[in-house]
Amino acid sequence: MASWYRDADDLHTRLFVSNLEVPEAPQLCQPASVTVRLFDQDGHVQASRRFSIPRNASLVLELADLLSAARRGHVQSGQVSIDFEGAQLGSARAYLHWYNEHSLTSSHEKFGLTIPAVGGYWTVPNVQDSDEYRVYLAVTNLDGRSYTSDITLKDSEGHALHTSVELPPNGSRFLSLAGLFYNLSGFLDREPGVLYFGNNHQPAMYYYFVQNQRLGTWRVQHL
Repeated sequence: MASWYRDADDLHTRLFVSNLEVPEAPQLCQPASVTVRLFDQDGHVQASRRFSIPRNASLVLELADLLSAARRGHVQSGQVSIDFEGAQLGSARAYLHWYNEHSLTSSHEKFGLTIPAVGGYWTVPNVQDSDEYRVYLAVTNLDGRSYTSDITLKDSEGHALHTSVELPPNGSRFLSLAGLFYNLSGFLDREPGVLYFGNNHQPAMYYYFVQNQRLGTWRVQHL
């Protein structure tokens, strides 16, 4: 199980992992050990620590606490992996909080590396750009190979812009949509667009962040 994290002035990351019994078979839930690893955007390990989680208990972890003092507050993009030792028979989905002093937004992760993409794409609907809101894409590569994907943005009339992104193994990126596509506001012309990731056969995690420029708040959608 893996996700994307950031530790910077505008956004920090908190991890929750619970080891909960399931009603159908509570006796199968046993104390569990989990290893949390942090990678930088180039896929290099920055930290690794093992934790024990009792039955019906939770691990709450500020990811900044795993980083060296020199790295805290300076990670623009990274991958966090959560690996359980042995068979995991309880309910152990990971939850992430991305927060700052003005806001908190969250998502949860899934077991496994990837799930089928509808229509052969990972799709972000209702993509907008304005002076008040800025859109960012967070992508992290779960594969042991390099990841490359075409990215297509279509406006309300179906006109398309194209670019691509490449990630090393275990690497990640936090990408401004305005940085990916030239004259984004003019292209969308105050109408919502649709974004497509073309690579749906390699395991990766995708997130769509919107920042309110005036308030300094964030919201996230996990694709």
